[in-house]
Amino acid sequence: MSPAAALFPKFFVISGVILILSGVGQTFVRPRKPNESLAEKLLNRASITALFSLAIGLAGILIGVGVLPMPRF
Repeated sequence: MSPAAALFPKFFVISGVILILSGVGQTFVRPRKPNESLAEKLLNRASITALFSLAIGLAGILIGVGVLPMPRF
């Protein structure tokens, strides 16, 4: 195995953790309107972006630890 290919799992785990941390952080720092309804809390751009960050970060970690197979192009 080449040394570059050996770094791919570490890269996926580290980038996945960074994406999860940024997604969680984004949910806490987004500006909120007074008296927001539940629909307004869940269906805004910051919440949707945070959910995508969490999903892609989780997929990256699962690829990095070997649960999901490495994508081949």
